[in-house]
Amino acid sequence: MNIQRLFTLLFILSLFTIAVSETRDGDMWWHLRTGEVIIDEGIPRQDIFSYTVPNNEWITHEWLSQALMWMTYQWSGLTGLMLLFAAFTTAALVLVYIRCDGRPYLAAFVVLLAALASAPFWGVRPQVFNMLFAALFVFLVEGFKDGKVQRRTLWLLPLLTILWANLHSGYLLGIALLVSYILGEGLQLRFGTRAARGLGWEGIRWLAFMTAACFIAAVINPNGPELWVYPFFTLGSGAMQQYIQEWQSPNFHLNIFWPFAALLAIGVLSFIVSKKRPAWTDVILFAGTGAAGLLSARHIPLFAIVTSPIIARYLLVSLEGSRLYPILSGQSTAQMTGRLQLLNWLLLVIGVVVAASWIFNKAQQNDLAIADQFPVSAVDYLEASGLDQQRGYNSYNWGGYLIWRGIPVFVDGRADVYGDEFLHFYRRTFDLTSRWREPLDEYEVDYVLMESTHSLFSLLAASDEWQQAYSDEVAAVYIRAE
Repeated sequence: MNIQRLFTLLFILSLFTIAVSETRDGDMWWHLRTGEVIIDEGIPRQDIFSYTVPNNEWITHEWLSQALMWMTYQWSGLTGLMLLFAAFTTAALVLVYIRCDGRPYLAAFVVLLAALASAPFWGVRPQVFNMLFAALFVFLVEGFKDGKVQRRTLWLLPLLTILWANLHSGYLLGIALLVSYILGEGLQLRFGTRAARGLGWEGIRWLAFMTAACFIAAVINPNGPELWVYPFFTLGSGAMQQYIQEWQSPNFHLNIFWPFAALLAIGVLSFIVSKKRPAWTDVILFAGTGAAGLLSARHIPLFAIVTSPIIARYLLVSLEGSRLYPILSGQSTAQMTGRLQLLNWLLLVIGVVVAASWIFNKAQQNDLAIADQFPVSAVDYLEASGLDQQRGYNSYNWGGYLIWRGIPVFVDGRADVYGDEFLHFYRRTFDLTSRWREPLDEYEVDYVLMESTHSLFSLLAASDEWQQAYSDEVAAVYIRAE
């Protein structure tokens, strides 16, 4: 085993290790419970978890993800889910790594930065499939441009779209990527010289045909053509943009967004210092996904996946003729003796042991992480006191966990089910407006379950209508005074 191969294996192992994280995503819980319903009873068509909007339409666009999550949970519990979704995340990054120039060292640097930029959005959540399938699309189309993927292999794109459309409505990201490639390659032929790795008009026409096939293939899902327009209703939701943090623009005062800023800056720098004029396609993909990430933090993983091969390619071109080029391009190799090979195997074994220990510790600490994030003990109190089937007003972030525990919710993470009008109404209490009592009174709420530090409890404590029934470091419960 040479040094380059050892580096690559340790790099992939490191990606998988950091992708294994505790199950802190609040929506995971209602996804799991929905998966159980799908397996046992079929796909629900209207809300079945809240007492506030029980007749609202529910487009379960993630039904296949939820079924997979539930079956995995039944087989291997939360640990199995952690490992499975870490594997999906790692697979997406490895596909991108393979399409990067400058393997292993320069490519690893760029992909690692992309991983850090997208890491805040990893976890046991269906959105991970958007990363994976975007990476598959980039892998195939970039391979087609390089001549490594044959034309007939692109028939995989519509087949992948069928699967993607049943796992998540983000399948439109794939179609948008294909359109960007078509537009960029067309502009390159029309206004520039054909790039060495660019497509001719015949290749562009074939890619356009595949794009149309993908759009048509997306209709093969339980919701049919309705899934063509569903994503646009989600993107147009003012309440989701206003209240859900990951739909908002990234706040660069928070250090979790610094890797994204660095990736953006390095990408722009790679275009500037490159000895080759940037291709239209690369500029469109970089600018389009970068703008999407700046408008909504939720789209940062798409930027990281799509632009990593572009950034690596232009960085490597800019280093041509320098002393670093032979190393970063992977051309420089060291002589391997028997002892060095044995040492490399030993280092790989040590890496595997360290990774396994890290992952084991994550799995062991998962229950504590859940208790720190969700109102485990407070829900135990609700069940013990008989309040669990009464009408409660709950934190939006905890609705999914309450669904998991079988408690009817006021609201949860399915913002599309509740609609903008209801979410604005819910926030009257949450934001302590002058009309904060209206949601509690209109829905005849019997108890309030919120984060113990929430200012709402100051109002409830000062009111003769409410009294504290339970409190811990995570959550508090107030009930109506008799």
